[in-house]
Amino acid sequence: MPQTSAAHPPGGVPAQLDRPDVRSIEEVVTTALRDAILSGELRPGERLLQEQLADQLRVSRIPLRDALRRLEAEGLVRIGPRRGAEVASLSRADVIEVYDIRISLEPDLMRRAVAALAPADIMRIVDMSEQMDARVDEPAQGRRSRRAFYSELYAYADRPRTQAFILRLRDDVQRYHVMKNSERALHDHAELRECIRVKDAERAARVHSEHLRRACADLVGVLEREGSA
Repeated sequence: MPQTSAAHPPGGVPAQLDRPDVRSIEEVVTTALRDAILSGELRPGERLLQEQLADQLRVSRIPLRDALRRLEAEGLVRIGPRRGAEVASLSRADVIEVYDIRISLEPDLMRRAVAALAPADIMRIVDMSEQMDARVDEPAQGRRSRRAFYSELYAYADRPRTQAFILRLRDDVQRYHVMKNSERALHDHAELRECIRVKDAERAARVHSEHLRRACADLVGVLEREGSA
């Protein structure tokens, strides 16, 4: 993977962190790097050179090191004794395991959520889905819109622990979406919107389950073509 220089920070990582909020420097650094990884700007296997990143972000190495450790705990960064920190890659087995878990849990969340929607909620959720699809060619914004849509929808299932677990699993594979053909996904999203409009919870669960199975097969294919499996 290409290494970045201090003059050319990784795409998606701001050159400095002048943010007028109350968050700690570590949290801001963590958010910046997480966004860059999940949007695909920092690619799987890319090395994260701490000295260069500290210069680019204009922070000391202590909050940067702590941020990398947090991202390692989230499964987005791998820190080894020889290569140091790098963006974590997923193997074929990793992808299948993630989707097996999602397929076993996520359709039930979908079913519960759609069944709980009120008419005003339906209009808002459908609009969020349409806005999500409108940003399909914008990696960072598209990723945020997808996460916001599913987070908002699944909240209606009233299963907060399951919801948090599923969103974490989504983050594990979401960064690979920028490498995939989205035509089939857009078709699936449109079909899901129709289910939501008529509040057909059972069909929504089936549609989403099939969507997850196709997404798994697509991602396994991507990894095999790139030699990552």
